[in-house]
Amino acid sequence: MRLSWAIFLLLAVSLPAEEPASMAALRSVVEAEKAFAKTSVERGIRESFLQFFADDSVVFTPAPTNGKKFYANYDDKGRKLIWQPIFATISNAADLGFTTGPWEMKKSATGDTPIAFGDFVSIWKKQRDHSWKVIVDLGVDHPQPSGPTGEMQLVPPNETLRGIDVDLARHNLEKAENTLADSLAVDAGAAITDFADDTIRVYRENSFPAVGKDAAKLMLGSDHGKVTRKTTGGGVSSSGDFAYRYGSYSAERANVKEHGYFLAIWKLDSNREWKIIGDVQKKSPPEEK
Repeated sequence: MRLSWAIFLLLAVSLPAEEPASMAALRSVVEAEKAFAKTSVERGIRESFLQFFADDSVVFTPAPTNGKKFYANYDDKGRKLIWQPIFATISNAADLGFTTGPWEMKKSATGDTPIAFGDFVSIWKKQRDHSWKVIVDLGVDHPQPSGPTGEMQLVPPNETLRGIDVDLARHNLEKAENTLADSLAVDAGAAITDFADDTIRVYRENSFPAVGKDAAKLMLGSDHGKVTRKTTGGGVSSSGDFAYRYGSYSAERANVKEHGYFLAIWKLDSNREWKIIGDVQKKSPPEEK
């Protein structure tokens, strides 16, 4: 009897913990991203983006524009775009996902030295045929990284939020966005960090992503400018726990005005409060005189 009990305990300890059911869906988003990246190397930028973009996808060029129409006439000039995901999360309904990671550009398939570096941010949407397609895609440029890219991080949705009141969640998201807008108009940096999730990733041009709330505070702590954001598009998961918004912004810092475009990614936390898990701002290029 004691021997049987000891064997049972040994087996119980040695068996791996069961994954949440949502992990399979999360891994499918990552596999879609990896397939996208592989196709880019094998068939080129234009062909891969046309294959993996949804018909109603949006890219920033720099203004939000239809991705399929943009890449239909895109000439990659033989350049190779190489990237890999290092972070991914999805909604409880597994209908929206967020992936991000580093990218680099080479002049050609045989080129050894990259000519540009940065990080991408993609929002994926489950299609009617159950495939994943990119619905929003943008990225930032930054200097060449000096170290490794880091380990892959998969963040499954909080399954305790299943079955929430979706209408109430949408209402609370609207309230959070209004509060954020009021705060941005006073102190942009503090506004973002006040709404930041512990896992937030902040992207700004010519800077490496700030990963985590502490890093976000370091990046944005000196940004006391006044920012106005105008939302022009976005989406909310059918489970009411994941959302994204994009549009234009204008900023004023010490009488210097700046204009550009933004993407904000929101997720409900365990307290059912909306928090920002991804925030991107891209300045518009200077107008030609």
